[in-house]
Amino acid sequence: MALNHQYFSLARGLATVWQGTEHFDDAKKRLIIGSIEDVGEHESPQGEHQLEKLQIAIVASDYLKSLETEDSPSWLTEDAAQLPVAYKKFMHEVAFYFHQSDSYLPAPFLASLSNYIRESKSHIATLNYDNLLYDGLKDHGVLSGFDLLIDGFTRGLGFSSHNLDRHRPRTQAWYMHLHGSPLYQGNRKLLCEERNNVQGHEKSHIVLTHVKHKPMIIDSSPILSEYWRRLPTALNEVSCVVLIGYSGEDVHLNRKILEHSREKNIHIIEYLGSGTRAERRVYWARKLPNMNITLHQPESILEFVDWFALE
Repeated sequence: MALNHQYFSLARGLATVWQGTEHFDDAKKRLIIGSIEDVGEHESPQGEHQLEKLQIAIVASDYLKSLETEDSPSWLTEDAAQLPVAYKKFMHEVAFYFHQSDSYLPAPFLASLSNYIRESKSHIATLNYDNLLYDGLKDHGVLSGFDLLIDGFTRGLGFSSHNLDRHRPRTQAWYMHLHGSPLYQGNRKLLCEERNNVQGHEKSHIVLTHVKHKPMIIDSSPILSEYWRRLPTALNEVSCVVLIGYSGEDVHLNRKILEHSREKNIHIIEYLGSGTRAERRVYWARKLPNMNITLHQPESILEFVDWFALE
């Protein structure tokens, strides 16, 4: 958002894909229109808050499909049975949209953050489908093999929970895509030229739904659920928690922070235009009550480079 507020708006991503792509066409759109509030063929969803009914419909469809046997009649019409597939295509296309910006994080921001991670051995957790941070840290050598940051994937063998076991806890930290990535397909992570494969996978690992249903999606993914299983350990280990560019709306994350970082300093780095300091202190006191919060409000979060001043 700090790079390009318009392009990286979720509403913009939803609207762009709603217009149609190679893999999300009018037929799939018509399947899901009836399960999203206040949308039509030309009125796209504006945010995750509109996706609650759709998620319930998908869960119901999957459940009824699981009851079918070779000898029983189908519980669902042919169109209804295709609803989960249509939504996964839509979800994947929206997530992949944010990977096609051709943008790069500023060099001073990446350099300062990389130096801090290298010195502090900090854990990293992201809540979007961002390749900007991942690729930037990889270019700066903090995401290479199992030397420092590890995400559970190995080339050729895919994901394994054992790959997140740290043999050198003092020098290794976790990189956790808490809400997944369009690059995760099945048990693999797409690399290099494979990233151009925008075809959604039946076993995707992307959290794009109403906040009430996010824990359910996380639990259904062996990759994401493993990240969330390790998150309490990461929060218990750290000397402080830094939230940068976070809206505070993900209740399931706030709950983890409250449970496992009660005595820690919480540093919040957010856009100056989010509101006055007094307004934002009240806002964050509601999201993370009774926590030791320090608020940082640069004109752009990408201007923040004082990582070593955080305690």
